[in-house]
Amino acid sequence: MYLTSRKVVTEMAKQTVKDIASWRKERNGMTQKELAMRSGVTERTIANYEKDATKLQDARYMTVNRIAEALEITTDQIFLGYNSEKPKLVNS
Repeated sequence: MYLTSRKVVTEMAKQTVKDIASWRKERNGMTQKELAMRSGVTERTIANYEKDATKLQDARYMTVNRIAEALEITTDQIFLGYNSEKPKLVNS
C-alpha cells in the first residue's frame, strides 16, 4: 500500500496501541509522577497499571479515560493486555 496523503499516516497513528509506560515515555520522558498529577490518579496507581496489565483491565473506565486524556490519546490506544477486549460503546 502506498501512502499518498498525510491523512492516511494520521489515521494509522491514531490506531497505534501501546501500554501506558510506552505512551508516557513518548511524551518527552513524562514521569509517573507527572502523569499522576495530570490525570488526577495516584502515582502508585500508575505504577501498578504499568507493572500489571490485569490491574488496568479492572480499572474504572473514567480512570483509564483520565490517564488517556493526560497522555493526549484515546482510551482505545491503551494496551490492556493480550486477553482484553476493547470496551463496548454505551449509548447515553
